[in-house]
Amino acid sequence: MNPKNTTFHALEIFLAVAKEKNFSEVARQYDVASSVISRQIKQLEDDFGQTLFYRSTRAMSLTQAGEMFATHAKTILGEFHHLLDEFNDKNQEPNGTIHINAPVFFGQKHIAPYLGELAKRYPKLHIHLSQTDDFIDPYSEMADMIVRVAVPTDSNLKQKIIACQRHFLLASSDYLAEFGTPKTLADLKHHHGLFYRGELGVLRFKDLKSNQFIEIKEKMMSNNAGSLIEMAICGAGIVMMPDWAVADEMRTGKLVPILTDTPVSSDNTDICVAILTPQSAYRPVNVQAVIDFFVEKWDGGRSWGFQAG
Repeated sequence: MNPKNTTFHALEIFLAVAKEKNFSEVARQYDVASSVISRQIKQLEDDFGQTLFYRSTRAMSLTQAGEMFATHAKTILGEFHHLLDEFNDKNQEPNGTIHINAPVFFGQKHIAPYLGELAKRYPKLHIHLSQTDDFIDPYSEMADMIVRVAVPTDSNLKQKIIACQRHFLLASSDYLAEFGTPKTLADLKHHHGLFYRGELGVLRFKDLKSNQFIEIKEKMMSNNAGSLIEMAICGAGIVMMPDWAVADEMRTGKLVPILTDTPVSSDNTDICVAILTPQSAYRPVNVQAVIDFFVEKWDGGRSWGFQAG
């Protein structure tokens, strides 16, 4: 039985003595001295304040207290072995429930599309996905794995950075055909801008080389990234989006990146896609399996167009 040197091990020895009625035989089975077995039984009797065995030079038998003790010891050990079997099953194959939390738009783009494949790979796994742009504290709310698109910070969570996002300026081919393709940042002042407005205000386009905001006319604004992307596809103007948000639109040609040699963002701080999990000495097998699955699928950001190095 594992672990050893516990009360459960003591119960196991007690039941072996109750069966064999002989310290020497049990000592042989456990490859220890008879005195070790004798001391273990004496310790149990002292702990419970009961005589568990009648002993003489020729024989030994259970007392009435010993009979009662044996009945409960069998039940306790049976439950304990059942628990060990369940843990062993969990360690062999991902199963049970895993709670995943992710930002709304990122979850729609890069988590939900893979969940069918994840379910087929691990059929005993039950997946609970919650999507919110608010920070989730896994120690007070139900979350085994958190995906965040944010500035990496020191915290009491384990953090695995997948990739730092890259922003693009994009427009539809119809828009560029009508208004022309900008050749320089200065050309943008003649174009229509589509802006994201969040809790921190309007995210302006910034040229990271000069650390200056880019002059462009405000045409439309939304607090929903998906809506802004649709506006851009319909030819309403130029939008700035991170690579993971517009990978499909760039691949299909619905949106055309412009001024790609100029690094742009809304902030000077790197924003990264990361997986966060609670600190623990033993990460559950199902959590590790799901993390490995998405690390494989996202491929360091290459799945949405990011090129490492």
